[in-house]
Amino acid sequence: MKKYIKQIATFALIAALASCSSDDDIDYTSVGGNAVPQASISRLDTNFDLPITVYTKEGVTATKIEIYKNAAETTSDPIVLGAKVSDATIGTDGTATFNTSTLGSFDVFPVTSNGTTTLTGKTGTFPLVVVSTYSDGSTTRAIYTLTVAKGIVWKVLNAAGLPKTTSSTSGVSTVKYKNPATVKIYYATVTNPGTVVTSVVGSWSKNSATGPFTQFDNAVLPLSTTTQTIDIANIPYATYGGLVAGDKITYRFVVTGSDGQQDTISTTVTFADQVFDAEKSGTLSNSDETSKFSFASGLNYDSGDSSKSEITFEEDFGFVKSRNDVRVQFVKSALTYETANLFAAETEFNAATDANKVLRVSDLNTNDVVLYKITRNVNLGTVEKPNFKDVTYYGLIKVTDHVAGTTSQKLSFSYKEGVLYQATETTPVSPLVVVTPAP
Repeated sequence: MKKYIKQIATFALIAALASCSSDDDIDYTSVGGNAVPQASISRLDTNFDLPITVYTKEGVTATKIEIYKNAAETTSDPIVLGAKVSDATIGTDGTATFNTSTLGSFDVFPVTSNGTTTLTGKTGTFPLVVVSTYSDGSTTRAIYTLTVAKGIVWKVLNAAGLPKTTSSTSGVSTVKYKNPATVKIYYATVTNPGTVVTSVVGSWSKNSATGPFTQFDNAVLPLSTTTQTIDIANIPYATYGGLVAGDKITYRFVVTGSDGQQDTISTTVTFADQVFDAEKSGTLSNSDETSKFSFASGLNYDSGDSSKSEITFEEDFGFVKSRNDVRVQFVKSALTYETANLFAAETEFNAATDANKVLRVSDLNTNDVVLYKITRNVNLGTVEKPNFKDVTYYGLIKVTDHVAGTTSQKLSFSYKEGVLYQATETTPVSPLVVVTPAP
């Protein structure tokens, strides 16, 4: 019988005001049982019958279970009974309940900022004491900390690629401006059985994390009261009154329970400019060893390895595409090398006449800038499962040195490339929102 009572009394228990260093120091035969409440709820569960599991030894029943605030301030005196919260309702099947409405407000948890504590927190803990009386006359007093967690949370992908992992953030901070590639955020509401969610309302604010917020039209963003997947990259920019690169949109979602209790999550996403990748450097010269160059690899090649090169040096301080199968065109550029983005590169290239889109460039001097457009067949898969696709890159070259020796000629340059992702000019017809199964 002692072994059985030890098993059921593993909850943080102080019996008859005793404090013991190990299980073997306690005479469990003097304890009639133990009452273990559920450890956590969401802030929407303001009218929830919280279950308590009641353990008793053979022949003993719980006759009274009381919930008190714990006013203890030191670990040396861990139980100080404060205001009484509730008497639990004891069932006949080893369970009891008390209603969370007796706990008081869920909006006044202590929050400390810059050394000042205010009672403004929306999540936190209630320090409580469970006082249980049993039919054998014994009484137990147990420390009980009830955690009040968020009623709506962000979800991110787990190892299996499913939005099941709870996160403090949406996991998304940037979206490439005008890039139609899917960028998803996920939320889930959190309640216990019996708590009803009546609505989730989404809204946005541009370039201000504090608002004002504008509610999404339900036709643009219909929202579920359970879980949601939202492709923010494909919400029409007109929804926000238009966007430019660098704009920040704060997405806010407010969940409301049937009793009016609310909770909120938000995330701020920057619609980042599409810029060139990291800068690299290269050289070309009339020396065979450095007469050819590949922008893709960043390496020089000689005449015996021309199959890998993309451009070949020419004696008039220029270069030409190395082979007929290199799909590249060059334009003498007026762009500012240091600040130009991929949109500017595309605009300038498209504006150039066919006569100015050339296969060779000559008479280059220091600080000259050359724009190029090149298409490569790139493996977007893996070595084991290749998936070759044509990918078009824009590149920008800046000549950094021009050396003319007696018999030698050399060009040094910096360059950078990037892929510009844009949606075609069509009206979006695919759904913006996908409702996923509850986590």
